[in-house]
Amino acid sequence: MGKKTVQGNLTGDPRHVRSKSGQELVVMTVAENGRRFNEESREWEDTDPTFYDVAMDRSQLRENVLSSLHKGDRVTVTGNYQVGAYSTSTGEPGLNHRIWAEDVAASMQYNPVTVLPRDHNRKGASLTQSPGQAVDQGLQPEKMTPESFTSWAAQNPVTVPGAQQGAGVSR
Repeated sequence: MGKKTVQGNLTGDPRHVRSKSGQELVVMTVAENGRRFNEESREWEDTDPTFYDVAMDRSQLRENVLSSLHKGDRVTVTGNYQVGAYSTSTGEPGLNHRIWAEDVAASMQYNPVTVLPRDHNRKGASLTQSPGQAVDQGLQPEKMTPESFTSWAAQNPVTVPGAQQGAGVSR
């Protein structure tokens, strides 16, 4: 659908997964809270959060996200956005919001963040340990297909926090 930037809180710790094709990913869910102005009451109101399933395959980004972020952390995610329809077990329609992350940033709005010096011996996102090893640069999101992420998302539905468990509401 195009590039999108969202800001929200992690609903759980980022997780390392491997797709059926063997592709290594880090996945997480970001809850973006919205506000709107109510013309009648002349006050700002909270809206229902939008949940984004976020996946990344770039090795250095995966490594940094896994070692730095945790449930509840406020983040900004930029990447290629995809949306798809689904229906709950009760037949209610909904939308899956997915982002292939190109970049993830921790917010300093509520917590201090320490930025470590970059390892200048490493070129780009390479995890190469010796010259004979292949350089793992990850795929470019604009060139990849969504099959592995879609497959993972289908196998790992995310329960919407606060929803009644008996209602079967999941994405």
